[in-house]
Amino acid sequence: MAMMVLLPSRGRGKYRPVSVHMSTPAAHCLLSMSLLLVIFTRSCSTATALIRNSTAVTPVGKMDNSSDGCLKKIGDVSQLRCTLKLFDADFFPVSKVQDIVEDAIEFNIPVIRSNRKSVASIDGGLQNPSPLVFNPKWDAVTDKVNQNSRRFDYLTPSGVQRPRSDEDIAFMSVAELGELIRTRQVTSEELMRIFMQRLKRYGDILSAVVSFTEELAFLQAKEADRLLAEGIYLGPLHGIPYGLKDIIAVPHYRTTWGSRTFKNQILDIEAWVYKRLKSAGAVLVAKLVTGSLAYDDIWFGGRTRNPWNIEEFSTGSSAGPAACTSAG
Repeated sequence: MAMMVLLPSRGRGKYRPVSVHMSTPAAHCLLSMSLLLVIFTRSCSTATALIRNSTAVTPVGKMDNSSDGCLKKIGDVSQLRCTLKLFDADFFPVSKVQDIVEDAIEFNIPVIRSNRKSVASIDGGLQNPSPLVFNPKWDAVTDKVNQNSRRFDYLTPSGVQRPRSDEDIAFMSVAELGELIRTRQVTSEELMRIFMQRLKRYGDILSAVVSFTEELAFLQAKEADRLLAEGIYLGPLHGIPYGLKDIIAVPHYRTTWGSRTFKNQILDIEAWVYKRLKSAGAVLVAKLVTGSLAYDDIWFGGRTRNPWNIEEFSTGSSAGPAACTSAG
């Protein structure tokens, strides 16, 4: 999902539009956080003058923790501390709270208003059409994107030999594995079994795998080997096993976004990324963990760990792919 945001540019009061791309769950999370920020900054703007002129300030330690107490203290700095409690951040001293208010008025509120104004315009304030605004005329006036496929130029490693142990194979680069397949020193099915066994051995320890796609992997590996036997080589990803972050839809398998709410969700569509990898001959072995709604490393099945120190965690949002890659 594409979104347009305004970032501060050089010079006070100047902002520049930037288009960013993120997953739909992450975008929803960002919009929710933005809504909380709007609520907070509006509270700040109404109380700024009162904070600056206030002579009676309630000490942090004596703050009334009840919601009724917050409502009664409108006009006092405690009102903002009550607002900060929504973010579990009511530990700021008075001077810091005042700094937050002043910065919100100087930076946050102008950015929010500029974003609102830009999104309401026909092109989102950008030179090119904004993805946030639909206009059916754009296809007629914009240049058509060249859809001709172009082959990826890559360096082929030379002299690659198959190691004696599967452990060493697991830590070879994609380019090296691709050369082993191209020179028929190993089959795609062999590689698939090696990496599937490693995922099953370490997946639970690392809490890194959502779903194994073993049946699909076997079929795709077998097809990759058949094509190569017929002299058809699709490129450097031909027969290479891989795992997909679990925000990418694959038919018949769960796409959970790491969320307990969607842990049984099956989207019977092929995401574009998956289509491209499949057409390149790659072999899908698993759907890998992303943190809940593509954030951090905590998901409905636990928390993904660092394979080099399992007392630590992977962080996210690509927690599962990171842990599995570094674990071989």
